[in-house]
Amino acid sequence: MAVQRGCWPPNSRMVNPWTRMVDGIASKLAFFPPQPASYTVEEHKDGTGQLYIKPVDRSYQRVTSARVHWLQTSQGNRIISAFVPYADGRGSARAKLTVLYSHGNAVDLGQMLPVYKDLSRLLRVNIMGYDYTGYGACSGIPSVTATCSDISAVLEALETIHGVKRRDVVLYGQSVGSGPTVWLAAQQQGIAGVVLHSPLLSGVRVFNPNIRYWPSWADIYPNHLLVRKINAPLLVMHGTADEVIHVSAGQKLAASAPAAVPPLIAEGFDHQNLEACPEYLPRLRQFLQQLASGALPAASGANR
Repeated sequence: MAVQRGCWPPNSRMVNPWTRMVDGIASKLAFFPPQPASYTVEEHKDGTGQLYIKPVDRSYQRVTSARVHWLQTSQGNRIISAFVPYADGRGSARAKLTVLYSHGNAVDLGQMLPVYKDLSRLLRVNIMGYDYTGYGACSGIPSVTATCSDISAVLEALETIHGVKRRDVVLYGQSVGSGPTVWLAAQQQGIAGVVLHSPLLSGVRVFNPNIRYWPSWADIYPNHLLVRKINAPLLVMHGTADEVIHVSAGQKLAASAPAAVPPLIAEGFDHQNLEACPEYLPRLRQFLQQLASGALPAASGANR
């Protein structure tokens, strides 16, 4: 994978001392994995060796259709992934698109898996979920570089394990998940599309969205720079009452992306309830249908 200027290479051996310092600080301040984890990874007792996600709290639904695998990242961490195939109830329909979903901060895969099951059914797509390094049952300590390594391993697994071509993958990043999502989308040519859900402009700009200049080596997730390199169709969704990441972040990213469609700016919705917006599902469904039909061309002049 070619590494672009202004981002973080997944291979930690390529990271300079300044990046290591910022990454170390960010690992303590920017990531909040649920403690304890909401699930354990268990092996079916049928002799197949297949894995499943077992919720610790019975209030979380067990998703029996998920295909669960351990993945090894380029940084040497072991992360868990769960592929939720679309099922139409008759077993006859298959989804064209697969959404690679990078979740928000203070949740893990056990909490998100029932959400993925519902989204798969409602949107008629496959969903690939995973946990970041240091989240849930995964090994290691969360960091910016680790998340980039994580999402790279998941994209590779989609092709090598699940047989999904990159042209049929839609990258979906929610909140902090917009960081690795934008990073990967800026590297990859030929993915189907990108969805940014309450995204950040950059780490520093979460605290001061109007800052004009900050050195990139002292920042994390410079989405405001990398989004210009994304030539795939891109949808931004952001609430006007977002109390964590100002809505202007999503608006600026939508304005900077070469192939962005008009964003969903949800009036009165915040960082925690954007999904409750009546336009959320219809707008997302429309975008995915347009991607599947080829109605949204990629940009030819992205600044790569």
